[in-house]
Amino acid sequence: MGEANILKTPALCLQIRPWSKTSHIVTWLTPEYGLVVTSVKGACRPKSAFLGQYDLFYTCELLFYRNGRGGIHAIRECVPQERRDPLRSDWRAAATASYLAELTARTMPTGDAGGVYALLEHAFDRLAAGKADDFVGMILWYEIHLLHFAGLRPDMTLCPVCAESGTVWHNFVLADGRFACPHTGAKHAGNGATVRLHADVRRLFVRMSNATDPLPVKKSENFEISRLGLLRFLGIFVSLHLDVPAVVRRVALETLSFKEKK
Repeated sequence: MGEANILKTPALCLQIRPWSKTSHIVTWLTPEYGLVVTSVKGACRPKSAFLGQYDLFYTCELLFYRNGRGGIHAIRECVPQERRDPLRSDWRAAATASYLAELTARTMPTGDAGGVYALLEHAFDRLAAGKADDFVGMILWYEIHLLHFAGLRPDMTLCPVCAESGTVWHNFVLADGRFACPHTGAKHAGNGATVRLHADVRRLFVRMSNATDPLPVKKSENFEISRLGLLRFLGIFVSLHLDVPAVVRRVALETLSFKEKK
């Protein structure tokens, strides 16, 4: 292969799958090329140059031979830049990071992904540093911002009449990604599904959309109820618009709800 085909980029390791007894297929997220899938031949051999050079949630400096036809690329070298070792001992943080990685791998195309790369790297760093003990909050925050970068973030804007009416329940059209409103002509039509959102859920969504980090948990009943409503709404919306099976998210949340025996 010619040197012109060799590309160098920072990369986040999202998935590692067996290819043979000694080889791996690795999925990376890169800021410039989006998702990059590489084959790592002989990765598990005792004298492999790749032993210890990559693992889930690592940031690496990746060199790979670009396949002009797409698909799987051949790796030349990778050097770990950030290992995030705490994610190998804190199982809740690891479960959260695994879901974020899986969600990203299922939804990101190839091409420029600088915004999502920075978002995921920040989330991994927070989880590894132990600064994200509200793991459900991290999932909600990440999903909202991932939808933003995908151009699919729900429009939570209310028309002035609805906003001033004091109404606490509003109909949200899932397919349109906005509220049904008789004052603006944005009405629910056809067989598209709608959900009813409480005003507190809408406000929480807006707050998380504007937050650079997940919001701290508030010890209040209203907050917990609002967050549960947002959790259910985003589960439906993400499954519909990002084409991610609901079971992927459900398994992650069920894992986080597990209580260890004392």
